[in-house]
Amino acid sequence: MLATQLTPAQLNVLNLMSYIDTEAEQQELQEILLNFYRRKLDSLLLDFKSENNITQQTLDDWSNQHERTPYK
Repeated sequence: MLATQLTPAQLNVLNLMSYIDTEAEQQELQEILLNFYRRKLDSLLLDFKSENNITQQTLDDWSNQHERTPYK
């Protein structure tokens, strides 16, 4: 098994987690981190949509496409 070295950012988060005393605080921190990554993902998706000229019509067309191999 390979040893994994933690990044400075990971070490910083672990340090901050040492101040968490309750399950409620742990859940609150988890929600904050999830919201952080949700915002990043939303931003990336909007950038992708803009850069590739994807419209609602494009998304509707994709949702109606059937590209599976037909069964015989």
